[in-house]
Amino acid sequence: GDLLGSPGGGLQGLITTPRTMASFAPSKGLSNEPGQNSCFLNSALQVLWHLDIFRRSFRQLTTHKCMEDSCIFCALKSIFAQFQFSSERVLPSDVLRSALAKTFQDEQRFQLGIMDDAAECFENLLMRIHFHISAETREDICTAKHCIPHQKFAMTLFEQCVCNSCGATSDPLPFIQMVHYISTTSLCNQAVRMLECREKPTPDMFGELLRNASNMGDLRNCPSNCGEVLRIRRVLMNSPEIVSIGLVWDSDHSDLAEDVIHSLGTCLRLGDLFYRVTEERARQAELYLVGMVCYYGKHYSTFFFQTKIRKWMYFDDAHVKEVSYPRFGGYVCYLGSVCVHFHFVG
Repeated sequence: GDLLGSPGGGLQGLITTPRTMASFAPSKGLSNEPGQNSCFLNSALQVLWHLDIFRRSFRQLTTHKCMEDSCIFCALKSIFAQFQFSSERVLPSDVLRSALAKTFQDEQRFQLGIMDDAAECFENLLMRIHFHISAETREDICTAKHCIPHQKFAMTLFEQCVCNSCGATSDPLPFIQMVHYISTTSLCNQAVRMLECREKPTPDMFGELLRNASNMGDLRNCPSNCGEVLRIRRVLMNSPEIVSIGLVWDSDHSDLAEDVIHSLGTCLRLGDLFYRVTEERARQAELYLVGMVCYYGKHYSTFFFQTKIRKWMYFDDAHVKEVSYPRFGGYVCYLGSVCVHFHFVG
């Protein structure tokens, strides 16, 4: 199903145009002509370009397994060169859109003219980059030092159940994820519970909130069938430089939009996000919000913090604007859209 869904109503009162909003020429937009329905790809592209860690690492890659007219690596290299050197303020993303459609033709995904999911597009672009530069290693066990997706984005985890009554443990199940998905309903329910238990929000609350929300309803029977029902424990075994969080809307007409926005934090500690973190560097890591892909009114757009000018920018296909970034009580209100997929870096 759709990982992001449609957030529905509840935001009309929050949509405002801040006075400080102004055009900023150096940032480039991406074209999306009527019928192209490329906003999902344009959003994923803006994220990859504006993530400094990805952009600099990708620039250093020179050799790859080329797939000619369906080569996503070549298409990305081409558009990144235009981002860097073109004097045009609006660039076409057609070459990448075409390569994506040809690559996934057999699965009938990301086809020309058809709207698709920005989070799934983002993940699949990362996995195709892995294929082009590390084709000899499997997606789930890639340890290649030059593989940007696995070295920078991948969260290497295992999950396990431990019974406190009889001591039984399940076999650890290892897996890799590029995006950590969380239900908006669970997020809001946990936010209410946690705020009832403390006088005011604390710096570690956001990571703890995400961990509690991701564990809600994720129960298993005791491995020895002693009768206990157990929560899954997820352990992080590496220290990713970029962490992507995806919010899953449980219905097309959710009324939780405003609650979700006021539950979000801008700082994420990896040690709070999972039951246990094995690497010392990851235990100490504090990551900060740098980008958000948003979905509202059947349309994707992107907010991103530009490190060179120290400003937040808003990318809506061809339109690029500087935006103000108001805070309320330590939490952040994002203007104009519902946040569904956001990125943290150290």
